[in-house]
Amino acid sequence: MQETQEQTIDLRGIFKIIRKRLGLILFSALIVTILGSIYTFFIASPVYTASTQLVVKLPNSDNSAAYAGQVTGNIQMANTINQVIVSPVILDKVQSNLNLSDDSFQKQVTAANQTNSQVITLTVKYSNPYIAQKIADETAKIFSSDAAKLLNVTNVNILSKAKAQTTPISPKPKLFLAISVIVGLVLGLAIAVLKELFDNKINKEEDIEALGLTVLGVTTYAQMSDFNKNTNKNGTQSGTKSSPPSEHEVNRSSKRNKR
Repeated sequence: MQETQEQTIDLRGIFKIIRKRLGLILFSALIVTILGSIYTFFIASPVYTASTQLVVKLPNSDNSAAYAGQVTGNIQMANTINQVIVSPVILDKVQSNLNLSDDSFQKQVTAANQTNSQVITLTVKYSNPYIAQKIADETAKIFSSDAAKLLNVTNVNILSKAKAQTTPISPKPKLFLAISVIVGLVLGLAIAVLKELFDNKINKEEDIEALGLTVLGVTTYAQMSDFNKNTNKNGTQSGTKSSPPSEHEVNRSSKRNKR
């Protein structure tokens, strides 16, 4: 019966991988954080917001039933106004009056009202806080003056004018950098796990035991240069060994000295 071995990683294995490849994980987090910082502080354009509020009113009625109908009509009219405010009919005039170079800002203008509320909040997002303020105020002004012609409504009033907000709503450096660190750590861990899964090398006894095999013995490895160094220290020369002079050679040398 053949047994198939599947390589799985449990929680303990994850901690071992983290300890083994901690440098890789930290390096990945550092690289992603640096890239996130470059994008946040040098590439991404800041976005500012400005808001103004409008209200749709109908004349009050002494009849309670008629008054309830008026409130319902106001709410329905507010939903219609939300669509008309962001239409080119209004925003094209805003662009012309403010001498804006392009109409890309039109996608950043929104109008909404809360449920059962007659108050409409007009919000503009732009790369310049003061231009965002001007766009919001000009949009509210043009709509309130054109509402009678467009919707046959003569009682659209501006509750509050827009104020320039000098703090950008995006990007948020602290939040973006925190996300970059987390993404970098997760990416580094994923790379470390993949490297561990596809690493088929046997580097130590534990790797053999993990396969269910028995370790019969361990051999040491030494380079040839290390062997030559050891032999030189013992008075030998690169694999050759000098032999002592024979007795015959000693006798011949002594006779020559006597002569």
